[in-house]
Amino acid sequence: MPIPLITTLVLVFFTVAFSLQNDQTVSIKFFKWTFEGSLVLVLLTTLCLGMVIHILASMPARIRKAKELAELNKRVLELEGTQPSDVSPPRIHQYPD
Repeated sequence: MPIPLITTLVLVFFTVAFSLQNDQTVSIKFFKWTFEGSLVLVLLTTLCLGMVIHILASMPARIRKAKELAELNKRVLELEGTQPSDVSPPRIHQYPD
């Protein structure tokens, strides 16, 4: 079995086990709003919101790095004496922050 499939199955197993063990109803108060829902839904929603906030917060740095990488690749081509049209565009690898 490939490792990504095994990892996915393990994560699904732990998520199902977590949700079955945390089915209590909780009340969330935020200023004047009140929300009641399952504990597992509140936790998973909070996790997803945190991931979205992280992605949005890291976008300016990712865009800046991509622009800098493009400029550096252009400079390398200039120093090598080739024209950008003579060379296929380099693949841009995105590394996790």
